[in-house]
Amino acid sequence: EIMAGILEKAGFTKGETEDKSDLIILNTCAVRENAEDKVFGRIGELKWVKKDNPDAIVCVCGCMVQQKHIIEFILKTFTHVDLIFGTHNIPSLLEMLNDVVINKVRLVDVKSIPGEIVENLPSVRESKFKAFVNISYGCDKFCTYCIVPYTRGKERSRKMEDILKEVQELKNNNYQEVTLLGQNVDAYGKDFKGGTTFAKLLDEVAKIGIPRVRF
Repeated sequence: EIMAGILEKAGFTKGETEDKSDLIILNTCAVRENAEDKVFGRIGELKWVKKDNPDAIVCVCGCMVQQKHIIEFILKTFTHVDLIFGTHNIPSLLEMLNDVVINKVRLVDVKSIPGEIVENLPSVRESKFKAFVNISYGCDKFCTYCIVPYTRGKERSRKMEDILKEVQELKNNNYQEVTLLGQNVDAYGKDFKGGTTFAKLLDEVAKIGIPRVRF
């Protein structure tokens, strides 16, 4: 939704099908191997788009490409992929696309260290009634079976006032449901070291008056 917001603000319009699109972005997940296999299949299917439209730009982003071996495999196997970028690079989407178009290069831009949280990025919501609201990014748990801390970085909470401002704007636009998102929502606010808790956040969000609050 944020990438769509950035692109539409820059003048892009949503394409209905791949063959009629000049820009295709695959946003990936790395939690399950089955999801990765599906992504590789989808990348392969997009090869014919480049044959019919050599100027089309094919991008792969998200958690999968935070892994070095995945980047190497994509670069070697799928020569029609023009841009690979990680979970922390989304605010620079337009700059990366400009580099690919102007310089005619294949670009890999994957930050291994997460940056600061960037607020006020535009967003195109997929629903007019339900909305996702990020409250934190990353995770500090490092469970033996989980790759999230390595792909999403350390735990970073959004400021409560920024979250409440976003929820209030949704309420003003007649949204009926918000889902608060985080890798580990119960850890919200612990990085602030000021007594901010997820329970306090839930209480403040509920006061805004949106009928349904999920997390």
